[in-house]
Amino acid sequence: MSNEKIVEISMHCRGGQTCITASQLLAEMAYEEDFKDTIAIPIIGAERRGAPIQAFTKVSKNKAIKTYDSVKNPDYMLIFDTSLLEIPTIRSTIKEGVNLIINSANSIDKSDLPENIKIFLVDATGICIKRNFMHASGPILNIPMLGAFGKITGYYNLETMEKIIKKEFGENRLEKNMSVAKDAYESVKEV
Repeated sequence: MSNEKIVEISMHCRGGQTCITASQLLAEMAYEEDFKDTIAIPIIGAERRGAPIQAFTKVSKNKAIKTYDSVKNPDYMLIFDTSLLEIPTIRSTIKEGVNLIINSANSIDKSDLPENIKIFLVDATGICIKRNFMHASGPILNIPMLGAFGKITGYYNLETMEKIIKKEFGENRLEKNMSVAKDAYESVKEV
C-alpha cells in the first residue's frame, strides 16, 4: 500500500451477518496498528434480517481522511454471502484491481469477472459452525472475515485482533472469538 493512498474497503452481507460491526472493528484494528486515520461508514436504514447490507471502511497510513461518503471504487471487497454476487449493483462494483475476500467453501465462477482481480476464499460459515460461533439467526461472520482480511493485507495481526476484541467484547468472549479469527487467518487462500 502506498503511504499516500487511502485504502477503501466495502463489505457486503445480509442483515444479521455482522458486516457493520466488522467495518467498525477493522477501523479500530488499523488505528491500533498506527494508521494515521481510519473511518467506518455504516449504511443503516430499514434493514431487516436477510436483507442486503453494506458497510465501508477507509484506512490511511499517513493521510487524513476527509471524505465520509460511501465507497464506490473499493480496493478490497469482503463478501459475507455468495448470493450477493448475483445482485447487479454489487457485481458492478467489482472492477479491475480489486481484491475479493469471499466467504465460501466452494470455488467461485470467475467467467464474468474482470481478469485483473485477486480472489481469496475463506469458509467463514464452516468455521463458525465448527466452533459454534453462532447467534439466533446463524453464524457470526465478522471475526473470521476480519481474520482473513488481516492475513491477506498484513494491516494487523492476530495479537492486534485479540487486543481490540478483548476491549470491545470482554475477556469472557475472547477465547471463542480468537479461535474463529485464527482458523480464518490460517485457512484463507487465493484462488
